Amino acid sequence: MELNPLPQVIQAFIAASNKPDPEAYVDCFSEDAMVRDEGKTWVGKDAIKKWSDAHHFGANVTLDPQKYTQHEAETMVVFKVDGDFDKTGLPDPLYLDFHFQIRDHQIKQLAIQLTKE
Repeated sequence: MELNPLPQVIQAFIAASNKPDPEAYVDCFSEDAMVRDEGKTWVGKDAIKKWSDAHHFGANVTLDPQKYTQHEAETMVVFKVDGDFDKTGLPDPLYLDFHFQIRDHQIKQLAIQLTKE
């Protein structure tokens, strides 16, 4: 998928995720950002760092963007996700929807959910 149409911060988020570069990843978020993933919510950069260290970088997650849609203030990207996490009961391949809300060139909110296709 061509990444150029995506907001720059989402491009940086993808690059940091796959490099991996945990510091650059967390820098994509605003100080008061919120992440929702696996039925839990993390608020603020410190909490997001703990979440990403454990659930993203600790599991060697990779994100392969498949498609995106833009609707008003939200950009939704479908990623093919892989990594060293428990895949019991998950579809193979695993596709997740990342719903981004951007403010002042940083991620203000990110909600991650299973793609319903």
